[in-house]
Amino acid sequence: MHPEKTVSSRENPSLWNVDAVAQVKITCEPTHYGEPRADAEDAERMWATAGHFHLSRNLRMSAQKIAMAYTESNCMGGRSWTTIYANGETGTAEALALFLNSTYGMLIRVGYGQSTDPGRSTIQVRAIDDHPVPDFAEDSPAGRQARQIALDNFEQLRQLELERVSLSVLDPNRAEMDRVVTLMLGLPYNQETERMLQSWRRLMCLQPGVNARNKETLEKLAAAGIR
Repeated sequence: MHPEKTVSSRENPSLWNVDAVAQVKITCEPTHYGEPRADAEDAERMWATAGHFHLSRNLRMSAQKIAMAYTESNCMGGRSWTTIYANGETGTAEALALFLNSTYGMLIRVGYGQSTDPGRSTIQVRAIDDHPVPDFAEDSPAGRQARQIALDNFEQLRQLELERVSLSVLDPNRAEMDRVVTLMLGLPYNQETERMLQSWRRLMCLQPGVNARNKETLEKLAAAGIR
């Protein structure tokens, strides 16, 4: 795989690497384009793994902004991103992407992922299927409502620029995503809910396992009175 966008390679995009500077929204551009070196059968098998939704397996919360990305073009995953296929009706993948990028999802990621380094949460490929998430594919009033709310809001939310996860407590766009996800979960959203979520964001951002004691992050938190 290589980043050069040659005419012959444009048909094989991949979200291969993490780019914490460029990947600030749920919507991401491919990082690489490839020319297949395998035979036609193997190349077809590889391209069959392409999709639009991709999970960050090695999430560095002290720098990265998103845990799950969306690519407008059909795109293969890569070393850092695994393509996810959501079972169920239309809206399931959108609901999953919003949930995993919300404070609810990040808190689960902190607990479920392996912490190999401060500020990092790693998930092995075989562990992805067991990642705890709500059943947004459920054929029930709650499932249908969650999918519809996700579809109604995904186009707007996928274009919002987000702060790094460790600065979520200062991020109004993350708070807006949390509001929508709260409604997806069938919970009431009011002042009490917002205070609860802000408290969760604060506690998460103050964890060394999330902020990695990054000097810039800690200075921004302290300047905002987050202690």
